[in-house]
Amino acid sequence: MIETENAPAVSPRPSQFWQSYFGPRPEKFVYYGIAVVAAYALLRSTFYAVFKPLWFDEILTAIVSRQGSLAGIQAALNQGIDGNPPAFYLAEHWAASLIPNEFIGYRLLSILAFACTLLCVFGFVKTRYGSLVALLSSALLLITPLFTLYAEEARPYSLVVALIALALVCYQRAPRPLWTFGLALSLALAALLHYYALLSFAPFFLAEMAFLYFTRRFRFSVWLALLIPLLPVGLSFPRLMWMKQNWGTHFWYGAALSDVSAAYGDYFRIGSLWGVALFGITLLMLFVSLSPLFSRSDSTEPLLPALLAEHALVTGLIALPLLGFAVAKVSHGPFTERYLLATILGFIFASALPLSKASPAALRTVAALLLFALCSQELGFWKSLKNRQTVATIIAPLVELAKVPDYGDLPIVFSDAGIYVEIWHYAPPELFSRAVALPDPATAVAYTDTDTVDKLVLALRPYAPAGIQHFDDFIGAHPRFLLYSNGSRADWWPARLAHDGYRVQRLYSRAPNIAYVVDAPPAKTAADTMLR
Repeated sequence: MIETENAPAVSPRPSQFWQSYFGPRPEKFVYYGIAVVAAYALLRSTFYAVFKPLWFDEILTAIVSRQGSLAGIQAALNQGIDGNPPAFYLAEHWAASLIPNEFIGYRLLSILAFACTLLCVFGFVKTRYGSLVALLSSALLLITPLFTLYAEEARPYSLVVALIALALVCYQRAPRPLWTFGLALSLALAALLHYYALLSFAPFFLAEMAFLYFTRRFRFSVWLALLIPLLPVGLSFPRLMWMKQNWGTHFWYGAALSDVSAAYGDYFRIGSLWGVALFGITLLMLFVSLSPLFSRSDSTEPLLPALLAEHALVTGLIALPLLGFAVAKVSHGPFTERYLLATILGFIFASALPLSKASPAALRTVAALLLFALCSQELGFWKSLKNRQTVATIIAPLVELAKVPDYGDLPIVFSDAGIYVEIWHYAPPELFSRAVALPDPATAVAYTDTDTVDKLVLALRPYAPAGIQHFDDFIGAHPRFLLYSNGSRADWWPARLAHDGYRVQRLYSRAPNIAYVVDAPPAKTAADTMLR
């Protein structure tokens, strides 16, 4: 069937499937299905959020958001506590004010955003391939990190993907005024929540250039909708330059081609090589599917340019990690897969192509396999809850060290300063009073080639207890102390102290965690005594 640009075509195949498999039942059961999927995602994410303590990055979100006002948030960001746009923390502050439980409050927007992503994916795919294919494609999101990792995290990633998914739905229905306005608004909001959202705009420009090429029609309103969201990015440019100067030289995440292949693997929890293979196969499938469209390029059918533009859009989304890598190399900025999670949307939309051409029997098989995979995943998830990390397990090292006999008055230094922040957030004051962190960016670079964690923790000093100290000041007052080592990348103090001649004795070891008693060398103690 031929539809105009303002009324996109829908494939008749899903109704054939229902007739052949379920009989003459209404297709509304598909809508019940997507409602059940979205409801389960909401319930599961909320339940998990209740029992999952905030980790280091989420605690930074909470600290900045609690400043409340735009001025307070700006001051915290200028201190270097975190690196997202102020609008994200204002949104988090508002969400947390609705629900007193911080585990849910700071994650509420991400939980809702994933459900919105599901519905937007369903709407986008249904427009071209029908409701059943849309349901299967949407359900695929449940096996991706968008659901398993980021749907209950107090960070902007789930929100940004939801807004990009909404922008896709709006673009598909452009240039109708309301949808074009929605396109501009959703992209602008994404830019206000995360700086790397800018990269996700590129596929939209690619799609509109493809539309322009095949129709020779310049859709002014659509181009304006794509350009307006660049304004927040331009206004943020001084802030971006400051962040690059502060963190860019030795940022936690670099940019290597291996990171790109790893990103493709991580998106579907497969190895790097399989990720690259999936990338190549998907692109090949998209290009092959374009052949029949090009063969009809002389047709006056108005749907063709829209289909070609959407293929370009999906291809651009799939190639986002390559674009992110190129930008990171040129700008000497960071590259990490969670900044480019919108890539998953490209793969999900691409999956609709073979599904739309599948026979009813093949669709039944796909549905059964997907249901089996989801049931296995979720059964494993619910079983794993009994071994989940809790507040008690986070503060357990401090509790245990505080009970070690003969050392009851010694300060407890946490070699990984990030662990100190988590313990600070949860430990009771009387217990936490002995905890210390000694961030030292210069030495961290020497031992780990990165200083991100140390710089972040140093920036917390105006907002934290007196336990964040400089090493020289600390050792002058405490020539003997306890040291907790967890074996992480940021755990370099045991090597530094041993190298500098400190006596480092092991108290106990519960791999990978090790506790030490540290004594300053006699020369250091004598020098500090003379200075005092």
